[in-house]
Amino acid sequence: MADRETKIVNFYESTLASLLASASTSTSLTAAPTTDGTTVINASSGDSSTHYYLVVDPDNSSNREVILVTQSTGTTLTTITRDLESRHSTDPDHQAGTTVRMAVLAEHFVDMNDRLDTGLASLATAIQTSDLQDDDTFASAAADKVASSESIKAYVDTQVATKASLGLVIALG
Repeated sequence: MADRETKIVNFYESTLASLLASASTSTSLTAAPTTDGTTVINASSGDSSTHYYLVVDPDNSSNREVILVTQSTGTTLTTITRDLESRHSTDPDHQAGTTVRMAVLAEHFVDMNDRLDTGLASLATAIQTSDLQDDDTFASAAADKVASSESIKAYVDTQVATKASLGLVIALG
């Protein structure tokens, strides 16, 4: 799966404003996709973080089609990639008035996991031993260092022991 960021929104439903013919890579909708019911999503071909998925005719198991929108303005979908699920030998025709929904798809989760895995791998290789601070008292604390787990445990154990001994003195006093 490509490293691609996509918009995930609560829910969006519209209809095709005109025929989406087989092999066509553009179409128009009766209402623009939005992130929150009012903010229109416009996809830009140079910015994968603006791309989004739509399901055309989602309630028809034999004609359902998942498309990726890579360029759009309002209700006009200028560039789309069709049949992402490879369900059809040729792209189906979809008539004007056919339901179109934006819904969370497996591709969204795969894309997100790919980015998280990449980000975590980068983070893991970015942290060096020299970035760790091993100082059990934190007397030499530095804003650009990360405390080791050993230092954190030693510091907390010392604090707990100190508080416990103060509590014991007060109770005896």
